[in-house]
Order: sequence, then C-alpha cells, then structure tokens
Amino acid sequence: MTRKEDSVLREARVHGARWEGFHHRYFSDPQVAEPLTAAILQAVEASRPDVIADLGGGTGFILKELLRRRPLEGVRLVDVDISEAQLSACDDGRIERLAASAATLTRRDLGAEGRSLLLVARSLLHYFGRAGLQPLLRHLRGQLQAGEAFIHQSACFADEGDAACLNRIYGMMGTEKWYSTIDELEAALEEAGFLLREVRAAPPLRLDSSDLAERYVLSAPQVASIRVEVGREFGERAGVFVETREGFTAWLHYSIFTCRAV
Repeated sequence: MTRKEDSVLREARVHGARWEGFHHRYFSDPQVAEPLTAAILQAVEASRPDVIADLGGGTGFILKELLRRRPLEGVRLVDVDISEAQLSACDDGRIERLAASAATLTRRDLGAEGRSLLLVARSLLHYFGRAGLQPLLRHLRGQLQAGEAFIHQSACFADEGDAACLNRIYGMMGTEKWYSTIDELEAALEEAGFLLREVRAAPPLRLDSSDLAERYVLSAPQVASIRVEVGREFGERAGVFVETREGFTAWLHYSIFTCRAV
C-alpha cells in the first residue's frame, strides 16, 4: 500500500454516505461544483470524448452532475477511487466504478484503448505530497494522447505564506498532503507535458477544526496545539486561518485547470 493509499484509508470513517454531508456539504453541493462541471462540459463539447474518468471521484458526485446537465449518450463514465466505501455510495447505473489509484491507473484499465479519453479530478493532487506530485502528473500525461484534456480542480494558493500556513496545519495533523502555489502547480503541469489552456477560480473549502478532528482522529490537545502554534507562526490570515473558541477554522483555496497533453 502506498502512503497516499494509506492516507485515504485513514479517512475512511467519513467516507460513503457520511461524506455527502461533511465539510458543510462542499463535495455534494451542485452550486459549489458548477465551475468545475462547466469547465468539464466545455471540454466535452470541444473534444467529444468516448470515455470520461473521474480520478479520486469518490461518491461519483461530479459524474452524476455531468449527467444531470447533459445526457452524454454513448460516453463511458468511470468513477476511479481506492476507497471502497466511497465507490459504494455511487449508485448511478450509468457510472462504472473502478477501485484503483490514479498513480498506477492505465488507459487500458479505463477501456480507452482506441477511444478518446478525458481525465477529470477534484481535490486529488495534494494527496500525493510534494515529492509525489511530479511523478503523478507525468504518469497521467503518459495515459493521454496528444490533444486530450485533463481538467482538475486542485487546492493551491496565490500567496506563498497562505500555502505554508495550510501545509503547517496538515503537517501537524500527521498527513503528508502538500499544497502548492498556483505558480508552482502551473510549472509542474508544464514540466509534465501539459499545455495549460485556462485557470479559473473555484469556491474555497471551509475547514472547521471539529470536522478535521473527526476526519484525522485528532484529540482536543492536538487541536489546541495547532491553534496555538499556527497562530503564533502565521497569525490570523483572513480567509485562510482564524482562531476560534473551540479551535480554529481554515480554508483551502481551489483553482480549476484546463490542460491538454502535448
């Protein structure tokens, strides 16, 4: 089991049906998802893919949103995730479920040999850590033919200090997740062989320490330590980190990247 897979399974207590209502329903809110689904459908219109695979697709929400907005007749839809609990919550018969890691997934696994492929993802890249980002992007580029698209909504920050603040929080929670700046992610995509066509903003994700404590099994003293240490090191940063009486609230900032393989 890779470290990334171990990290996902550590969070399994909030997967499945519980995930639909977690983090203020961020990952099951059509309005929150609209900028991403709009970008995906724009790519669908431009490239007419035979297969759309959602990497780390969890409960299948994004694919279900695409179907709600377009019939997508004749398109194979694949929800790819390593969490069986997440996949079990994908109950739409149009969507195939595939238990696999994005780091090892192949075009053949998706049944896309000899067919056109579109890869999409939301909130996936940070799971692979700083060292794992470039290998993952190179692997995904290797599964695409020139001109095929990769549309992803990824957590990243315009400001280096904001990224460092969130990385400090997640490090103190015992995860290996890593958040880049927008500039760093753009450079990584280019180095991996992607042409960046567009970057658009997506709604930020509010992270209350009570939810993080449940998701990452944090004790009250651990939450208090994060509040004190991060507050001392970074201070309160509006829309990024604030202390509360119960603990703290942080925000992940997201951007949507429309890329094509070159």
